[in-house]
Amino acid sequence: MSKLWRGIGLVGLVAVAAYFAYDYQRASGGAQAPATAANFSGLRILAGSELKDIEFLRERMESAAGVKIRFDYIGTLDMVDRLSGAGTGTGAADAPDLVWAASNKYLSLAAPGKVRATEKIMLSPVVLGVKAGKLRALGWDKAAPTWADVSRAVKQGQLSFAMSNPAASNSGFAAVVGVAAALAGKGDGLTQADIDPAKLREFFAGVKLTAGSSGWLADAYVGAEDRLDGMVNYESVILSLNAANKLREALVPVYPQEGIITADYPLMLINEARRAQYDKLVAFLREEGVQREIMERSFRRPVNPAVKPLPVFGTRLLVELPFPGQLAVVDAILTSYLDDARPPAHSYFVLDVSGSMGGEQRMDHLKSALGVLGGGDTATLGGRFSRFQLREKANLITFDDKLQEHAEIAFGDRASYPGSVGRFQDFVGHLRPKGGTAIYDALEAAYRRAAADRAAEPGYYYTIVLMTDGENNAGADFKRFSQFYQALAPEVRQIRIFPILFGEGNAGEMKALADLTGGRVFDAKSASLTAVFKDIRGYQ
Repeated sequence: MSKLWRGIGLVGLVAVAAYFAYDYQRASGGAQAPATAANFSGLRILAGSELKDIEFLRERMESAAGVKIRFDYIGTLDMVDRLSGAGTGTGAADAPDLVWAASNKYLSLAAPGKVRATEKIMLSPVVLGVKAGKLRALGWDKAAPTWADVSRAVKQGQLSFAMSNPAASNSGFAAVVGVAAALAGKGDGLTQADIDPAKLREFFAGVKLTAGSSGWLADAYVGAEDRLDGMVNYESVILSLNAANKLREALVPVYPQEGIITADYPLMLINEARRAQYDKLVAFLREEGVQREIMERSFRRPVNPAVKPLPVFGTRLLVELPFPGQLAVVDAILTSYLDDARPPAHSYFVLDVSGSMGGEQRMDHLKSALGVLGGGDTATLGGRFSRFQLREKANLITFDDKLQEHAEIAFGDRASYPGSVGRFQDFVGHLRPKGGTAIYDALEAAYRRAAADRAAEPGYYYTIVLMTDGENNAGADFKRFSQFYQALAPEVRQIRIFPILFGEGNAGEMKALADLTGGRVFDAKSASLTAVFKDIRGYQ
């Protein structure tokens, strides 16, 4: 067991080190439009998406550094790909000067030698927030549980929780690494042989709501509060929800006895020529007044010992668990979770193949994006972890002015997986554009199938993805679909729609559709369709 951190009150649970940035967007925007390498000569900072809520400091950071700053918000998987040269946009002219992520642990393993200097800026452990009443019922208000205690509560049907997808979000991955280490009874030196899929599966059977970002997960938890007992998320997110009085029953941060690994948000120097500006930024961000402001606005803990922590953090000393020292072990934990441990996904892809998809290479873009799900991108981390995983099921439903083709593909075990991928690729390869656009008829058909499948196999995690490049011009309209949706059984209404805005798609109607079902709109007008499909996988 390594370091001790000043802790937080109440009872204690652990989670583990930062792996992916978690896109927590409590600030209302604030991200500036990206400048191109050709017209920007200032300081380029590749930043974790969660740090959008620190945008209020940007102008003062520019003043401290004496230069304009461009934030390029991105997830840690993409950070690794950018720094290692595996992703797009990795030319020297567009290389970052600094990186600001939740942690440097995974970056250091996956892209060694890239970081010239690193300084911690703020702290936030990943915790299990549990409803106060449930905490008392489990007896965790009197004694801190172990990870095994949490797993036992899940197995006995006493605990269900929300947790972000570890292939997309740091808070989810932190929990997975923590559970793997704690249930293996290992401190330092965790190996691939120590990873126990059965124990992970028992623990993570409690996940009943997932997301690709910690911020969206927090918002979704508010709407699903009545059917959940808690949420794995950053301490800062849990405390912010409580402070905002968004919950009917407050969440109590729980920290198990084994310890924690904390996100310490290091600012990292990549371009040695920017060292002087880097040093000025670090000095500014660690100033007492700035640290206090960060703490009070975001509930992240200060690293400057002169800043008195908020009372809500408590005074308990918490032990920190070590992060695995080998990249292969980290990746094996993630793969074991996705393939073996998590509740498997059953996804319905409702795909527009209307005549408009024949223009501007749209059908080619769709086929390329779907190809990533079939394992077509093995060069990048994001591509490898976006593929369909073992035990998953996918329904492909195509439509124009009426329903067209349908296929259900089960990505079962390792032996049958290649054949399933082949059937998926064959279906995608035969997609052809024609006809009009009957969006809501297709969605009603998807819900009917999903309702029947959910009744037969309740152990899956169900979602619907809609990809359309136009406005609805045939069949049911949004009003009729809304009436259809409201008449569904409550458990079926838990199946969310994630619309992809593409081409001439109706942005307002797609947002209304996502809001109706509790989903989220993804914009493929300002990002590649392939990148959007990768992002959506975090919500499945």
